[in-house]
Amino acid sequence: MIVALVAASCEKVHFAEGTISFSAVDNGTRALMDDAALKTAGNKLKVYDQLTGFSGTASWMGADNYYINDEIVYAGNPVWDFTSNMAYPWTTDGTHKFFSWLSYDQSLDMTAASFCGASFNAATQVLSIPQKVMDTSTAQFDFMYSDVLTVPAESHTAGTPVNLPLHHLFTALNLRVQNTSGNTIYLKRVTLVGMKNKRSATIDFSSTEVQVTTADFDSVNTVLFQSDNAEGTVFNNNPDSYYPLTDFILMWPQTAAELDTNARLVVDYSVLSNEVLSDNLSANVVLSRQVSLRNMGLEAGTKYTLSLQFKKSTLEIQLKVLPWEYEAYDWNYADHSISARSGAGFKDGVLAFYRQNPGTGEYSVAPTTDEWSAKTMRFTSRSEQLKGRFFIEAPTSGRWQVTTYPLSAAEYFIVEPSSGDIDAFTDDGKVEFTVKANPDRTPSSTQTLFFNVAIFFNGEWHDANSEFNRKNIRLVLDAN
Repeated sequence: MIVALVAASCEKVHFAEGTISFSAVDNGTRALMDDAALKTAGNKLKVYDQLTGFSGTASWMGADNYYINDEIVYAGNPVWDFTSNMAYPWTTDGTHKFFSWLSYDQSLDMTAASFCGASFNAATQVLSIPQKVMDTSTAQFDFMYSDVLTVPAESHTAGTPVNLPLHHLFTALNLRVQNTSGNTIYLKRVTLVGMKNKRSATIDFSSTEVQVTTADFDSVNTVLFQSDNAEGTVFNNNPDSYYPLTDFILMWPQTAAELDTNARLVVDYSVLSNEVLSDNLSANVVLSRQVSLRNMGLEAGTKYTLSLQFKKSTLEIQLKVLPWEYEAYDWNYADHSISARSGAGFKDGVLAFYRQNPGTGEYSVAPTTDEWSAKTMRFTSRSEQLKGRFFIEAPTSGRWQVTTYPLSAAEYFIVEPSSGDIDAFTDDGKVEFTVKANPDRTPSSTQTLFFNVAIFFNGEWHDANSEFNRKNIRLVLDAN
């Protein structure tokens, strides 16, 4: 293939050594499919490579300039194999624009098209997902899509695969219950009301950054739990245990502003008590308790747990982001969970970038509301230096590490330091590092840098992106 193509060119060698290959990785957020699940034999990604500025010819490339229009499949190796068995040689000139999405989930034996009717417009580069209801009965297809990766041919290192960082379209939610009331609880039903569980989405790959837009339809209530028993499912008094009521289910992400004004959780239950209560409760009297979810919000790619705690005279309902690795290891939660320090001035503890104040020299210019909402910070000049900052509450010792991706962009930036010791008791556990443009590399196209945070303790490195980089902050350096 390569020999024939080179022979077809007259005065210029249009193809370089090596073929284009891909690897894929979950970018640190996880709804249902984590990085290990992504790498399930048989999983497939649809990959496009739009090639512009190419002086040669490729027999398989049409008028739309798609150099690659193929699927890749995971077969146990870091590099995913093309399903077509085609070998796409790297070009010596031109710019490759890569993007992809999960097209087939082997564990569900389901394609994206059969899950939600996803369709791609090759001319506009927009992937459309028609209106879809997400609830407990929906196939749990954890739809994932990649960044747009722009790679000038001359800047690619031969033999290096293109890494596709993947993002989740959906969020995930589960429910658990604890009974510390001293009474027997008969739980009949738990319902989400007024939450957007019927939406559509478009994923636009046409620019240098992916744009995701969702639209609402008439949503219906989602029953998170329904007892098989007419009187309700019995939960005896047990202060030491939480009972999981539902596995994680995928939900549409939504900000608090997008929720219906009456968004709420409704819990229907009865109480069997040995005491004489003021309202003469018994297992035959159904109580209905509600809590507003108006300010809840659900971010894409994040797991949430709703906890119902039946106390002596009240029902408490709590929502929290699931501790990432808590259930994977036998740790003491209070001592060893990974958590960000929250509170005033901490941006909820998560990674944020600050600009230098010209008057004081301090890095005190916080991201604007627009920047924080768009999850994007942009260099104002090649000489500017930005400071990344987050706060560690737990663990109280060990090491932190920040790595950057994709490789095609990382070479244009310098991160110092990229790791350091954890001290959760000094300066509120603050971690800081600087990012500046690499003076030895001048980008010919816009470069977008992403970050992964890891924590080292108990002899192992642990992914901590969900704690400290939940917004998946990106830094953008424009071309000169």
